[in-house]
Formats: sequence, structure tokens, C-alpha cells
Amino acid sequence: MLLRPRILIFSLALLFSALAQIVMSATESLYWLHPWALAPGFYVLCRLNPKQAAFAGWIMGFVANLGIFYWVPQTATIFGNLPYVLSIGVLGLLAASMGLGLALFGWGLGFIRRASRSFWPFAAAAWFVACEFITPQLFPYQHGISLHHIPEIFLVVSVTGIYGLSFQIILCNLILVAIFENYRGISRLNHRVWLGSIAAVVAMLAVDLSVSSWQEARIHAAEAKASALRVAIVQPNLGILDRRKLGPKGVAQAHVRQSQESLASDPEIDIFVWGEGVLRKVPQHPENAVVSDFLKAVQRELWTGGRGRDVTEDGRRRRYNSAYILDEDGVRGRYDKIRLLPFGEYIPFADSLPILYRLPITSNFSPGAQITAFDSSNTVSVAFLICYEAILREFVRTGLPSKTNLIVNLTYDAWFGDTSAPAQHLMMAAARSAELGIPMVRAAATGISAFVDARGVITQRANAFEKKTLVAEVRPLRVPTFYGAVGDWFAWSATVVAILMLALGFFQSRKT
Repeated sequence: MLLRPRILIFSLALLFSALAQIVMSATESLYWLHPWALAPGFYVLCRLNPKQAAFAGWIMGFVANLGIFYWVPQTATIFGNLPYVLSIGVLGLLAASMGLGLALFGWGLGFIRRASRSFWPFAAAAWFVACEFITPQLFPYQHGISLHHIPEIFLVVSVTGIYGLSFQIILCNLILVAIFENYRGISRLNHRVWLGSIAAVVAMLAVDLSVSSWQEARIHAAEAKASALRVAIVQPNLGILDRRKLGPKGVAQAHVRQSQESLASDPEIDIFVWGEGVLRKVPQHPENAVVSDFLKAVQRELWTGGRGRDVTEDGRRRRYNSAYILDEDGVRGRYDKIRLLPFGEYIPFADSLPILYRLPITSNFSPGAQITAFDSSNTVSVAFLICYEAILREFVRTGLPSKTNLIVNLTYDAWFGDTSAPAQHLMMAAARSAELGIPMVRAAATGISAFVDARGVITQRANAFEKKTLVAEVRPLRVPTFYGAVGDWFAWSATVVAILMLALGFFQSRKT
């Protein structure tokens, strides 16, 4: 009989920590919960054997990811033309797979504690980072991203990457678990270890503040030297049905009209930025004549998404999801999206199984070759990232050419509907600017369009499903960062240490 209340309490603790992860994410972004709200769930994992802890960790991760990515069925149905029932299954598989990281953490937690003894919160935090780092994620949402609202701390990612903040967040939660265990008489805290742990947390916070202040000063100095461009982001709020109703020509005309209106109220605009896939035909197509006429009349530059086409040497036609730099003389540069989304933009294994081409997908694009930094007529070395590409940490870090001083993220995001997904997308994209010291301009047809400075701070944004033109001065620059040069050194270091401690704890348990 005593077992049932314990199961109920443990279940409520796991549920609390799972639900807390949902509201810590965008749009609620209750980041102040993060240093303590995972502690109840972690306490439960510490009370279970490895198999039980693995299952409990998976449940906590599964519930959390169900809530964070609740928008997947709607997106899969609209974007990939999947039946809604199958789309719900996609969400279930996604949440189940993304819960494996917490399952792995729960399984190894007891071994880590055995090996590290009084210092177990530090070793366990490293183990959590290792699990977050090595577990494949379709949508790479690391825990440390929640602190992007606090640039005074967040800029430490320019040295450690996001995983440095994930470590500190998890460490705070685990120290709270250790304090509670001491209070309950489960595991006594060594006085020196206790004081040392608190001192270590304070020291890490001091490092966060110092590094962030140093990086802020470097960015401020670079901004003072950089030339300013006046950039207009055109967000026409044309949803899926609107685009179908207007057709390719009508969509282009709607963007031109809104651009003309913004130029009339602000003649100093240098560059217009439109979202992903605005030009449904290649720029030279007669249906895009209104765009060519507009650029010839205003003598401005346009950065926009569109369709690209090529013919290979063997005569095969290829279609691309592309980004263009256009001016009065025509195309000045084209980037073809590299990381395509399965079923929405291409069919996996279709070349081997041609029957798959009969699936009713939205598009069937070919991937591009590499990210290119284009020297625009306004002395900018701009690199385009289309939609999902901007949230891929290592793809962006290694793919951006060294001369890039402005990132332009073109996206559509109407597929997500009125959900938290556009805000999550923006939050993860903005982290790239903080990591690499490069500002970002983000244009989304239905939102959320935004200007992001080199600190990762969103300086101006439009709301989702709002017709608006954002105009701001952008200073293209690149402040080289340690993370940009070295990559995930912190995550790799934590992984090596954690695996060593895990192995030690595992073999110690086998001897007893």
C-alpha cells in the first residue's frame, strides 16, 4: 500500500518537470523556471534503478516533446500532404525518439553517481550534456537556448556553444536535488563539497558575465566601424490559401506594392528582403516582370526566395528552392537550399524506388552544393540560409564562408499555422548569431520576421500573421568567436569525461 503513494508522487514530479519544459520553450519562454524546475524529475530518476530510470526519463522526455512539438501534425498534413492520422503518428515517433536522450541520461545516472560520489552533480550535468549532444535530433532544441533572453549571460555561447549553458542549467537543478537529499537524510552533503559546489556555480556565473561583457564590447566596437545599410523586410502575411488564390504573378505584385509603399514613406531604404519562395517562377519568367520593372524603377537591391532550375550534362532537369540577389540588371547571385525537408521538399529513396514519385508531396527539389557568400552592390558579404537550415548549428558554423558578415534567413513558416513553431524557429535561428558574432535578417511571409544583431538579440520583430514592413539600419560585421573556430569543444569534453565516469561506475557496480 505504501508503494502506491510513492508511485503517484513520482509520477507527478516527472509530469511537472515535463510540463515545465514546454512552457520554458517559446512562445511562453518562462526561462526563469529552467534552473530549478527539472529538479523534481531528476530526483525521481535518482531513486530508481537503471532500467526504471531509463523508462522514467523517456516518459519525461516524451511528454515534454509532445508539448513542445504539438504543431507537427498540422505541419505534416499541410506541408507533406500526409493524412492527419498519420501526422499524429509522426508526432508520436518524433516525441518518442527525442525522449531517448533523457532515457539515456536516466539509465546512466546511477552509475555516474557511484563513480563521482560527492561531486556527482557535476559529473551528472556533464552526462546530461553528453546525452543531449550525441542523441540525434530532427529539431535541435538544446536546453541552453532558453536563456537567449538574457544576453548578459547568453553571449558565453560565443566560447562554449549552447552546451555550456545547458551544463550550467542542469547543474543548478542537480545541486538542488543534492540539497533535498541532504534535507531528507538520503545522502549527506560534505561541508567542503557543498561550499565548493556553490563557489563553482558562482564562478561559472561570473565567467558568463565576463565573457558576455567582453564579447559585447567587441561587437560594439565593430558596429561603430561598420557601414550602415537601411534594410526593409517585407512581411505581406500571405498564407497558403492566399498564395494559391493570387497565383505566382499576384504574389509578386503584392510584394511589389508593399515595397513601394514602404519606399514612399522611407526613401532611404537600400535593400528589400522578401521571404522564402516568393518568386514561384525563375526571376526571368514573364510572370515576374513586375519585379524587374520595380527594381529598374527604384534602382534598389532585392534579396528574395524563388525557384531555381538547371539542366545537367546528361539532360536531366533539376529544380531548386533558391535565394536570389536581384537588381535592375537581373540576377547577381543565387543560392540553392542544401538541407531539404523529407516529403515536403524531396522524397527519400525515390531514385531507387521511382514509384515514390507518385506520392502527393508539395515539391521535389534537388539539394544545392554549398553555402556561398555573395558580395552585394552594398559592400555586404551575405550568406543565405533557407528555412530549417538556420537552426542547424554545425551546418551553419562549418558551412558559412569566412568572409560572411550578414546572414539572411528566408523562410515561409505559414505551414506551422497559429502555433508556437514560428517563435521556436526564430529562437533557434537567433542563437546562430550569438555563436558566430554575425547579425541576421530574417524574412518570413507570415512571420515571424525579425532583425537579429550579432549578440543574438532580436532588435525588431513582426508578429506572426501580421502584414508589416520592418525597416532598420543593419551593420554587416563579423566578430570572430572561439566557438566559431573550434566548434563543440565543450560538448566533446563533457562527453569524454562523462563516458569515463560512466564506465568507472558501471564496472564498480559489477563488482558489488
